[in-house]
Amino acid sequence: MTNPGLSRNRLAQAPYAYFEAVDRKDLDASLAFFTEGATFTVQSAHTTYTGKAEIAGMFRGFFADFATIVHSPRSVVVDEVAQKVSSEQICPHIANDGTPVTLTTCNFFEFAADGRFERVIIWIDGESPLVGE
Repeated sequence: MTNPGLSRNRLAQAPYAYFEAVDRKDLDASLAFFTEGATFTVQSAHTTYTGKAEIAGMFRGFFADFATIVHSPRSVVVDEVAQKVSSEQICPHIANDGTPVTLTTCNFFEFAADGRFERVIIWIDGESPLVGE
């Protein structure tokens, strides 16, 4: 379903703003990007979190496991007609014990009419750190 109300610029900026909130480990700001019934799928781990409560649990576990979280987008592709965005990131995170964990991820965002994420799908090139609480 298309949503002509979201501009190309708004769609393109959404992943950057979202990753800034995640990198700050700001749970409320991160969750604000999702609709109540959103799904968040880590395709490479065969895991789906459904609804804000499950997504919040995933974020709490992720935030608790890492001293530093960084998402450095290398590319963002916008499909304005379909109201979808994909992005590729290099993620040089630092675990609480000081171990560097660098992953490459690709995120695929589908937007609701209000501009929040209705569906997010992620591929991660290694073991998923998104395992929940």
